[in-house]
Amino acid sequence: MKLGSLDGASVLVTGGTRGLGKAIGFEFARAGSQVTLTHRWGSVLPEEIATEAAALGLPPLTVRESDAGDPAAVRELMRELRREHRRLDVVISNLAFAKPVAELTDLKRSSFELSLRYSAWPVVDLVQAAHEVFGAYPRYVVGVSSLGAEVCPGGYDIAGAAKSALEMLCRYLSLRLRTHGSTVNVLRTGYLDTRSSRATFGDDVIDELSNRGMILDPRGAARTCVALCSGLMDSVNGQILVADEGWSLVDPIAYITASRPQKTGDSR
Repeated sequence: MKLGSLDGASVLVTGGTRGLGKAIGFEFARAGSQVTLTHRWGSVLPEEIATEAAALGLPPLTVRESDAGDPAAVRELMRELRREHRRLDVVISNLAFAKPVAELTDLKRSSFELSLRYSAWPVVDLVQAAHEVFGAYPRYVVGVSSLGAEVCPGGYDIAGAAKSALEMLCRYLSLRLRTHGSTVNVLRTGYLDTRSSRATFGDDVIDELSNRGMILDPRGAARTCVALCSGLMDSVNGQILVADEGWSLVDPIAYITASRPQKTGDSR
């Protein structure tokens, strides 16, 4: 890969057939990469992705069904990729799964373990399986996280804890893989309008955030992800890069107060 070029790079995006994952895959395809998107539980038909990509003038993307929470399935996925590509340049671990928490009794060990299996640990399985099958680690690895790894949105208890685990795993992986020529970073995004965010926070909350302009355009975060893997940001390793258009800096009370009509003084 040439510096600043992703033309011909082999890219894998898990959880890549809708929402942010799809946006990331499309931006890599726009940069000339050979992109494989994975999904589970029949979330989308490959024909839908092909039609949408063609309408945007993008090269074809490969869609595969694979369970990122199953180590055996991850290794089989890598073997399938090896039959098509000499190497795997980029791995984006985007999959997330967690049950919303309405009250304390919803916090269950089994729910947390399931969330870790799908939201945190796959980045390790993907890296290890890539090395086993390709004989080398991916040049770039990005774990996709969220603001809930640092702040505490309502109902996000289990998801936030799992995302925190993902971030720390990525930081340790960055230290272990840097001598192998790999960089590992975390992309932490702001609020997105997705099925999972609506299921967790409710339609009314997402609609209100959207009305206030606080919902992130996934294409912006996707381009940040591409930039991390372009060769132009190789000095960034083991870091958490926040792509949220600055909303994590805003105090909600100050913002709501500032958005209200200002009282006028007595004109008498």
